Amino acid sequence: MRAGVFVIGIFLVLAMFPAVPAGYGADNGPAATAKELERIKQEMQEKKKKIKRAKKKERSVLADLDRIDRDIQAGRAELADQQKRFHESEADLRSVQQSSDEISRELVGLRTLYGQRLRALYKIRRGGVVAAHATESSGNMIKKVKYLSVIAKRDRVIIDEFGRALERLSEQEIKIADKKKELLVSRLTIEAKKSELEAKRQKKSMILADVRREKGLYEQTLNELEESSVNLWTMIKKDERERRSQQEAHASVNRQPAASSESRGHFPWPLEGPVLTRFGMQRHPQFGTTVFRRGIEIEAREGQAVHAVESGQVAFADWYKGYGKLVILDHGKGFYTLYGNLSKLDLVKGDPVIKGQVIGLAGETGSFKGSKLYFEIRRNGEAQDPLVWLSRK
Repeated sequence: MRAGVFVIGIFLVLAMFPAVPAGYGADNGPAATAKELERIKQEMQEKKKKIKRAKKKERSVLADLDRIDRDIQAGRAELADQQKRFHESEADLRSVQQSSDEISRELVGLRTLYGQRLRALYKIRRGGVVAAHATESSGNMIKKVKYLSVIAKRDRVIIDEFGRALERLSEQEIKIADKKKELLVSRLTIEAKKSELEAKRQKKSMILADVRREKGLYEQTLNELEESSVNLWTMIKKDERERRSQQEAHASVNRQPAASSESRGHFPWPLEGPVLTRFGMQRHPQFGTTVFRRGIEIEAREGQAVHAVESGQVAFADWYKGYGKLVILDHGKGFYTLYGNLSKLDLVKGDPVIKGQVIGLAGETGSFKGSKLYFEIRRNGEAQDPLVWLSRK
């Protein structure tokens, strides 16, 4: 099919050129046609490269990272669930094995008891119960017969108990075999999920490596981050206006006290850790690109608790492109704090929050630098230097 298209393309190209008279020159003929075909081939390859570059530019780095981060988070949750089930199955197996051991001990006891009964019965028979009938009174004979009858009944009870114990042991052995199969499947599932997560982490690392290596991709990522930030705060301001209108309509609604200028230098840190990136204008050491950073990045352990620096209300709590899992707190009168790159958040929009409360756990969702916390302060829409507001260490 491709060969046919290529031949048609050749005829179309040749049709664009006027016929060359025979004997026009030594370059006419097959050699000239081959050169023209080679030129067309090179042009087609160059166009393919341009299309590939254009598609690469159309690619959204933040969208790719956001999708991978969501997949990783979902995979982690699934892995944790699988590991929980695995541990539960292990506990069930131990319980079944313990029950099996108890039954085995019970069987040993019953076997010993039954052996003793058989030996006792053998001695009685060897003692000549029948022979003694002629010399013993009928009363004694009746007693011995009753005694032997009781022994026989007891023997039957022992035999029945032994049989039931064997059945229970067989059932437990089947359960043990099933549990071991369940554990094997669970272990394989866990290993597969770990491999899948590692592949996604590698994919994220490759994207970040491209961003660090290619200036164009780095600048594109900065533009996407800027656009994402503008859209985020446009949404927050719109929501603030709507809430203000509702509060004015219901004057009895209690609001959290707004942070004031006196709070400068007195806010507690959202978490303990060294500052990785500071607020303000910064120049990229490799590309020379200047960027304005509206917040700071604090190094954090995965799962480290993140605390609210002031009382307020949750204005946003969800995923947001470029920020990962994100919480924004409204502290009143246009004062907001933002906590990004979280691994976990349990708050929802509208929840009241008190100063020092744990609002989430640090992580690496939306992060370019591993596990950390992105922290930002906004006052009347303007980004503030968090280090001015946070207490000095």
